[in-house]
Amino acid sequence: MICWRAWYARRRKVMKKLVILLSLLALSLSASAQDAKENRRVIDAKFVAISTSMVAASIFDMETTFSAIKNPGVHEGNPIMRPFVNAGRPATYAFIGGMDAGTLWLAYRAKKNPNPAIRKLWWLAPAIATATHAFAGGANLRFTFH
Repeated sequence: MICWRAWYARRRKVMKKLVILLSLLALSLSASAQDAKENRRVIDAKFVAISTSMVAASIFDMETTFSAIKNPGVHEGNPIMRPFVNAGRPATYAFIGGMDAGTLWLAYRAKKNPNPAIRKLWWLAPAIATATHAFAGGANLRFTFH
């Protein structure tokens, strides 16, 4: 029993550090995005709309996941997300927030790219993430209202 407690304590420390690191990363990305002069052209209404949709779909997915796992016999099926979901909401939100920040950074860089072919496809990564989270959240609803 002592080994289990020590393992759990180490895991909580690692998760706390991960949450802090991802929070700092998100803050630094948002601060640099606000400071740069070129961002005014890149971050427009379309970028904000697709970003908002992606974050809303992510929240929908996470909240339906946590509602569903309250039911007996239901667990997270995604092996990558399972440790974060088992660690709780803060760890899950930090991980998904970091993934969303990375996706938006990729979209930002694509929209800012001088190559017109890449610039036209800036919306693809956030759209795929939005559809994936919306689909997963919808699938979670089957287990939420058991």
